[in-house]
Amino acid sequence: MTSIPVWRRLDVIQPTAAGLLAVLGVMTIYSANADWARQVAWITVGAAAYALAATFDYRRLLPLAPALYGGMVFLLVAVHLVGRTALGSRRWLSVGGFPLEPSELSKLLLVVTLAAFLRRGLSLSWRRFALALGLAAPPAALILTQPDLGTTIVFAAILLGMLFLGGARPAQLASLAIGALVVIPALPYLLHGYQRRRLEIFLNPSSDPLGAGYNLLQARIAVGAGGYFGQGWLHGLQGQLGFVPERATDFVFAIFAEQFGLLGSLLLLAIFGTLLVRLLKAAAVAPDRFGELIAGGVFVMLFVQVVENVGMNIGVLPIAGIPLPLISYGGSATITTLAALGLAQSVVVRRRVVVHQRQAGYPEVFDPSAVRLTF
Repeated sequence: MTSIPVWRRLDVIQPTAAGLLAVLGVMTIYSANADWARQVAWITVGAAAYALAATFDYRRLLPLAPALYGGMVFLLVAVHLVGRTALGSRRWLSVGGFPLEPSELSKLLLVVTLAAFLRRGLSLSWRRFALALGLAAPPAALILTQPDLGTTIVFAAILLGMLFLGGARPAQLASLAIGALVVIPALPYLLHGYQRRRLEIFLNPSSDPLGAGYNLLQARIAVGAGGYFGQGWLHGLQGQLGFVPERATDFVFAIFAEQFGLLGSLLLLAIFGTLLVRLLKAAAVAPDRFGELIAGGVFVMLFVQVVENVGMNIGVLPIAGIPLPLISYGGSATITTLAALGLAQSVVVRRRVVVHQRQAGYPEVFDPSAVRLTF
């Protein structure tokens, strides 16, 4: 009997889709006159993180989950104490000259922590449901008070998605929905001034076209100017003349849509869709509950970011400052995304595989003894 080589277990479609997105991201960042060379360096570091995570046996993270959670909270507390402030938020730590954004790394660490906690059983008791909420609450509160509403939204989505995958009962999920409805009336009083203004502008962007509504209106104009086929790479007045603010980060999709049009945008979304489908497949073939929840959590993490970023660029969702994975400029986000994909690849590589070995000379004869499961 022979075992299947590791290289044949790889999901080659997943890194191919990620690579295509990274290339399109560098092209768009270059056209937005941002530091594309640094983005290439971050992608290179992220590719190394991908390879290490894919090679690493994800099951060895299980006993490390408490330490990873503690490290996540420590980094988020450090941001409040010694972090660097930019654009009105304190989000970054300087680590050897590298601007580390712990809130980005915390997304993946939350996925691993919740996967370790929720792996037992197919349904959640109310006690474990409450404990899961308690695990997510401290880091979410630390991120919200930076303030970083966008990452907090991603945190909430990861929690909700993993509770669903972890076997939360309908009554438990309904309790979260009721809690959200109760909080909504108080939301304007909980948000910072600029966050409240963003919500007001989403409801009526023309109320302040040269102030708070400027970003959204310019992004809409850029998307509409792309038409069906786009203005062409390195063309487009909104992007090239700098009318769209934050055009390499939050509003990078608007720049992409202006240059490549509706068809190019649909192709970009198709690549994202392919990547997300491969993550679902990784969850489906996982050899254990821990791997299933890790792959499912990474799916939720990326799905929410894609939906929110594209939605706010075209004006159907409020502006929340969420980057578009592998397209937006940023080191912490890029490296974390590639490391998360590598961890999902680690799950795929270690899946159970059915091997059917035919008897020599009788290819049409099925021998049940030749069928075995490998890891």
